[in-house]
Amino acid sequence: MSIGTVKKKAIHAPQVLNEPIQYLKPGSFSRGISLDLDNHTLLFISGTASVNKNGKTVYPGNFTAQAKRTFKNLTALLNSEGAGWKDVVRTTCYLAGMCNYDTFNKVRNQFYAHYKLDPLPASTCVEARLCRQDLLVEIELIAVIKKVK
Repeated sequence: MSIGTVKKKAIHAPQVLNEPIQYLKPGSFSRGISLDLDNHTLLFISGTASVNKNGKTVYPGNFTAQAKRTFKNLTALLNSEGAGWKDVVRTTCYLAGMCNYDTFNKVRNQFYAHYKLDPLPASTCVEARLCRQDLLVEIELIAVIKKVK
């Protein structure tokens, strides 16, 4: 027996990246989902990479530029829901090769310092084969925001 469902809606940021269903090989997922729970909203942002509003990979072969673009795309998705990096509680970071971990950590630390994050989000970083060979980094995250009444 169901006692009701939690209100959820898709998260979009078309000014910086398109929807996966619009890819040449369509993806069957949302950029993110927001869930309304009592006085808070949980944001679950799907794995996001260095892609543009046309779904094309941006900066192939340039790890640093891809990492920065990935953070830009995530920022736009957060902002589309009235959230920011101070609302992020968890990230999962996927690198095509751990040989890029030091570079990734440098970019991430600079990015987090820019937003003065304290405490830092909980995080896991793993090496993984990403969905496209030209993508070098992908990040997913969870954020919590207070509902505006």
